[in-house]
Amino acid sequence: MHSYDRRSVSVARLHDGRPGVGVRVSLSGLLLGAAWICVATALQLARQPGVPSWDSLWQEDGGIFLTDALDGAFLPTLFEPYNSYLHLVPRLIGALAAALPIDAAAFVFAASSALVVSLLAVYVYFAAAAMLSSQWARALLAVLFVLLPAAGYETNANAANLHWYLVFACFWVFLFASDSWLAVVSGAVVAVAAVLSDPLAGLFLPLAVLHAVRSRTWRVRSVPILFAAALALQLAVGAASDPPDPYAESRWSDVPSIFALRVAGSLLVGDVFLDDFWIRFGWWFAYGALAVVVAVTVYALVRGDRRTRLLVAASVAYSAAFLAVPLMLRGTENFLDRANFNLNGSRYTVVPILFLVVAFLAVLERRDPRVSSVGWRNLRYGFTLFMGALVLTSYPVVAVRTAGPSWRATLAEARDYCPETRRPGERVPLVGSLLERTRPPNETRIPIAPNIQPPTFAVTATCRRLGWDPASETASTSP
Repeated sequence: MHSYDRRSVSVARLHDGRPGVGVRVSLSGLLLGAAWICVATALQLARQPGVPSWDSLWQEDGGIFLTDALDGAFLPTLFEPYNSYLHLVPRLIGALAAALPIDAAAFVFAASSALVVSLLAVYVYFAAAAMLSSQWARALLAVLFVLLPAAGYETNANAANLHWYLVFACFWVFLFASDSWLAVVSGAVVAVAAVLSDPLAGLFLPLAVLHAVRSRTWRVRSVPILFAAALALQLAVGAASDPPDPYAESRWSDVPSIFALRVAGSLLVGDVFLDDFWIRFGWWFAYGALAVVVAVTVYALVRGDRRTRLLVAASVAYSAAFLAVPLMLRGTENFLDRANFNLNGSRYTVVPILFLVVAFLAVLERRDPRVSSVGWRNLRYGFTLFMGALVLTSYPVVAVRTAGPSWRATLAEARDYCPETRRPGERVPLVGSLLERTRPPNETRIPIAPNIQPPTFAVTATCRRLGWDPASETASTSP
């Protein structure tokens, strides 16, 4: 099943009824992968201008996952729904942050989230070999997975939006038909983590069923079985919970236009220039970008081989589905406002854009026999340079957390506030006097991003958790 020698270790053997395709990792490859994880994690942490990501907490990260972990026991909190579904991975990160000194909470959330994305990029690189055979295509996909232009505004280095990355990685679980223990265990971890962090992963159920039917061993079938069991748990939790209210009105007629602008448009020009193109050229730009996507799709379906046609069709279909379904649940208003355009809601475009990237890579990976090898290679080079330019120009995009507030600064204010004498039930100002809430005398609410008034989210923590000793009425730095 596996071959070993001094130079390389067989990580997985792919099979789909044809001779297996070996994916080998040498010692130098392992070192390169470890270096990539470190660099990719650092790039995500450094991406946010202004108040750095490691000194700012995203709204649900602090207001829900950290606050709940500080208040409750581990297991009940781990399986507590928020917005009617489970958030396994963010809850785990929240538990880790709650177990460490509260000063480190912002760093723990940002660094852990960035590390998870980097590890998922490595998984995608190897699992995508089932359909993308060239290292060029898989390496470019892994880079864009980490540094996608649309990810900078809302999804970079925060736990609340990790489910989008988990969902995209889950797609490859059911295409990576290896029976090695490493592939099975890693695939099971990704699949279960994805569906227990976002019920939208259930859209891959047809792929999971097909994966189970085509698998030759129960070892491989265990992955879709675990996925189905986790999905059943997620759906049961949702059925027992009150559904959240939509943010705005939903109209199916808005979805194609939003797809054209926010998905196809962002893929072609990046989020930094998206507002310039939209405001200046309007629908000519949006539907022109959509026309490019349609042209590439039609070309693949007409000229591609069977594997290319299947991958492109699945990628484009899932790109549309993963935009339409969450937007119809959230609301489609305000995405197409030219006068007051902003990047709010860009988190909903991350997975759809990544699926379009897969479609483009599938087309470019296999040379059209009508084009010379040199011409096709130059086309690849051009696409790589173009995507690299988008990554570089959109890398330092202003994020929602750019304005802070600084976690260290607000913690310092909270510690200064705790020793003040207060009567039970009196109105207690939020740190920074941004909002007043009635709180117990030993609690304080610490505002977190986005830095708006009144703040929507805040971390609720006891003064003791902040290090204040009520016996001595002095603040300390110990947890």
